[in-house]
Amino acid sequence: MNDIFPKDKYFDSNGLKIHYLEYGHPSNPPMILLHHISSQAHVWDNFARNMSKEYFVLAMDMRGHGDSSWAGTGNYTTEDYASDVEILVDKIGLNNIVILGGSTGGRVALVYAAQHPDKVTHLIMEDVGAVRPASISQGFADRIASGDPEFDSFEEWAKHYQGQNQRAKYEVFLNNAHHSVRRLPNGKLGLKRDPVIQLDFVPLELWHYVEKVTVKFLLMIGTESNIVGDDQQQRFCEILPDIQIVTIENAGHIIVQDRPAEFESEIRNFLAS
Repeated sequence: MNDIFPKDKYFDSNGLKIHYLEYGHPSNPPMILLHHISSQAHVWDNFARNMSKEYFVLAMDMRGHGDSSWAGTGNYTTEDYASDVEILVDKIGLNNIVILGGSTGGRVALVYAAQHPDKVTHLIMEDVGAVRPASISQGFADRIASGDPEFDSFEEWAKHYQGQNQRAKYEVFLNNAHHSVRRLPNGKLGLKRDPVIQLDFVPLELWHYVEKVTVKFLLMIGTESNIVGDDQQQRFCEILPDIQIVTIENAGHIIVQDRPAEFESEIRNFLAS
């Protein structure tokens, strides 16, 4: 693991205490990182540390996740998440932003970039499209309804999740374990996120936001993921002929974990183009 430690910061977003991590010097161009559903800001640690040599990187714990406040029922729409990004940007006074999001975070990045084209230079979405079908939202709801797994140790947590994804290294899951879980009343370790997020994890289409994008746009897709089908890729290209779509071999839904070197390389190429 890279040994450069981020700074823990907080800001108020309409009464919610939102946690984020700062990597790098504020004089560098800003890069905002938005994580996947049920994840947290440290999922970006190694990537953020590497990019912090050239960028002022801010990785947010989105509301209801990690060390940010829980917002409660009805407050976890894509637009709700994007409103927190807006407040952070205004608070710090950021401009010329590179905004990157994975999965749900990618849709949040899309919405923010569409709403604030004057603030963003580059938009990057990691393995997520403009459409969330009913099958995806129902599957997530079913998993939450069945109850989150609980573990006795960080190591047990890491081994369990690596068992579901052999493409990523054990150390990646162990780092995530230390930041993704909390001690439950029964003494076990459980996920550090608001379970009611699933109530707003509903089928949606965001093509009206795609149509408003004017900045440089990179869509990254893992070859082992079926989240962004050919039909969505084709429509992206029809709406935005200049969009760049790259596929990462042997990567699943969370490319930054499965193929970190290729993930970083493609992003650096995009930013330099």
